[in-house]
Amino acid sequence: MLFNKGKPVSALPGGAMLNSSISLGRTGVPVSFISEFARDNVGNIIKEFLKENNVSTEYLHLYEGNSPLSLAFLNDRNDATYEFYADFPQERLMISIPCFDPDDVVMFGSILAVTKEARTILEDLLNSAKNDGSTILYDPNFRLSQLPFLENIKPLISENIAYSDIVRASDEDMRMIHGCRNSDEAYDFIRMNGCKFLIYTSSSDGVYLKTPSFSKYYKVPVIETVSTVGAGDSFNAGIAYMFYSRKIRDIDSVPEQLWDEIIWKAIEFASKVCMSTENYISNDFASGLKKI
Repeated sequence: MLFNKGKPVSALPGGAMLNSSISLGRTGVPVSFISEFARDNVGNIIKEFLKENNVSTEYLHLYEGNSPLSLAFLNDRNDATYEFYADFPQERLMISIPCFDPDDVVMFGSILAVTKEARTILEDLLNSAKNDGSTILYDPNFRLSQLPFLENIKPLISENIAYSDIVRASDEDMRMIHGCRNSDEAYDFIRMNGCKFLIYTSSSDGVYLKTPSFSKYYKVPVIETVSTVGAGDSFNAGIAYMFYSRKIRDIDSVPEQLWDEIIWKAIEFASKVCMSTENYISNDFASGLKKI
């Protein structure tokens, strides 16, 4: 639920990886959403919304109880802060492991990625994806509400980075997680934990790409921001869209020019979302993309 000046302005299915999934489903990329919510009215709305947007629900865990809620509060600059309400069951993420292949992009992150109750199944999933040669993208999507628990969460974040081929993190993520003041310090932290590729987003200040062979800065266009909810998630979707459409399997062999195309497409996805109250790219924008 999105609030502006203390009043609710919209209520949408959301969550970091759901937002990415919807954006990808609208482009025509085959995508599955792996997560959990309840068999309640909210859960029914979410499940139908996923189906309507071409997202597979095969790997969902549906439990008895209430689905989690997230409240997003916009400030004067239309940046969001969040409050979360959840009552999860004792058994978490009870799903079967998908069959992966080298063409797949596996994105994971946010709160479920640092939840100890779901850790075993998440590790099984990531190990399977890694063994099958899929590209793994991790977005910490760290929230201020998690800061009091950082001491317990940080080792899990480090493990998640080690699993990943790409980390896409915001400046806020890196500042709260490790006190990083810039993209160079963030890259040092990422490399220290075993990942070679960092995409560091700094809101309207731009995007920094860090690789073993080169570093690059991308200035983002000036836009009229309506809401930042889902912007980073759709940025991630833009990356996955490009990896899928260009059939990228070996991240180490991606040339600089192709990285430029990947980052600019991700910026375009994020910019479109910032100019709307939805958490994902619009169907109109998706229909204008080159068909895959």
